[in-house]
Amino acid sequence: MKRNLFYLLPLLLTLLAACAKNSGTSVVVSAPVGTFNGQFRLLTKNSTGKYDTLKDSIVLKMTSNYHFAVTADTTVKHAGSHGTFAFDGYYIQFNDSTFKSGVPRLKNHLVGVYQYIYDGTNFKMLRASSSTSPDTIGRYDLVKTAN
Repeated sequence: MKRNLFYLLPLLLTLLAACAKNSGTSVVVSAPVGTFNGQFRLLTKNSTGKYDTLKDSIVLKMTSNYHFAVTADTTVKHAGSHGTFAFDGYYIQFNDSTFKSGVPRLKNHLVGVYQYIYDGTNFKMLRASSSTSPDTIGRYDLVKTAN
C-alpha cells in the first residue's frame, strides 16, 4: 500500500500543477528593433575535427514594421541584403529578398531560421546550416548602437 502511494504522489502533484488557476498574464517579447553592429562568424569543421573561423563585420538595421537590411563592408564573407523578418522569443526567421535558392552562394546571406537571444542591447543569433554541411555554423554577435 505504501508503495502505491509513493508512485501516486508524483502523479497527484502533476495534476494539481496542471489544474492550478493561471493568472492570465502573458509575456511580451520585445522585437529586436534598431541598428546593430557586430561580427558574423562562420565556423566550419575541417578534416582534423577542429573548427576554422571566418569573420566579417556587419551592420544590421531592423525596423518596427519587420523589415531588415544588412549593410557595412559586404565585400568579404557576408552579403548585403534586405527583406522581412518574424520572431517569437526563441527563433527568428529572415526572408531575404536578394537570396535565390539553388544558386551557388559565394557569400553568406541572412536567410532562414535562427535561434536568438535579445536582451534589449545584445543580440546574438546562431544557425547550423544543413544545406552546406551539418558541420557549418553561422553566428552573429551584435550590439544595439541606435534606435
